[in-house]
Amino acid sequence: MEQNELQKLSKNLDNELREIDSELFGIASENPNTKGDFYVKIEDIGSSPDDTAEEASELDRNQAIVKALVRRRKEIVHVLEEIKAGTYGK
Repeated sequence: MEQNELQKLSKNLDNELREIDSELFGIASENPNTKGDFYVKIEDIGSSPDDTAEEASELDRNQAIVKALVRRRKEIVHVLEEIKAGTYGK
């Protein structure tokens, strides 16, 4: 891959990484003991059975989103490291 293409790819991946981080840190907090591990933020919207059900549903949804975002984030970081090391695509 040409240097020009690698720079464009790196820039695009950096932008995607910023977007992922913005979304990720909006619904989760990073585990201070384990880098790259995230806790889903739990919003307390009330104590009625309906509120509890809504909270559980939201938690499940956010956990799935966090899992997907963390997986994609790891992929991007890996590719960026390969680009910087000059080993991408080799």
